[in-house]
Amino acid sequence: MGEWRTITLRLLGCWEASVHGARVQTGSRQQRLLAALAIRGPRPRQYLAGLLWPECSEDHALGSLRTTVFTLSRRAPGVLVCHGGTLALSEAVEVDLHHLLELVVRPVASWSAERDDAWVLAHPGVELLPGWYDDWVVDEQARLQDLYVNAVEARAELCLVQGDVHRALALARTARDTAPLRESGLCLLVRAHLGLGNEAEAWRTLRSYCSDLARELGEQPSDRVRELLEPVRRR
Repeated sequence: MGEWRTITLRLLGCWEASVHGARVQTGSRQQRLLAALAIRGPRPRQYLAGLLWPECSEDHALGSLRTTVFTLSRRAPGVLVCHGGTLALSEAVEVDLHHLLELVVRPVASWSAERDDAWVLAHPGVELLPGWYDDWVVDEQARLQDLYVNAVEARAELCLVQGDVHRALALARTARDTAPLRESGLCLLVRAHLGLGNEAEAWRTLRSYCSDLARELGEQPSDRVRELLEPVRRR
């Protein structure tokens, strides 16, 4: 098993598989099977066939799955394991999505500033399989974005409470870049600017948000947003 520890699967920002550092050339069917197993975990063959070939009959879909598994077994030996009628990724496969999920479900107070904060800040706007529009992928993209932004915002809030305003500002910017119209992220960003004494930047951030909100949704910011800057406006 140790010889396969260099199988890596990248789903964030793009799709890429490599074995011993060499990129594996695969077709869309093989890519979608590996992605499905990485995202959904081990699944029966019937489930995978229906997920990946929903427009086909069951027999046709199962036949396509068999062909896809055979092709993968030749191009990336050891990447798949089969237990009865269930397919799974080998335990040797390293998946970047799994590392992100392990991070965002942990309490943010346990994050390492050097390791975890740096990882998040180096991957602003993490995207799962950009350009893929399968229904099951779109659902997972939305779920991952919510988990990611919730965690980054919670970490930014903790940094504000602890007085680490510069780190809070960087995290709030990352959350805002990922979900530009999300009010909670905007509030964190404004609070961080005010915490550093950057009142003009806080105003500019709010004006930009109001413009985007009106253009995209035809709405105005809530009272909570306006109240953040009311003391500054009065001065």
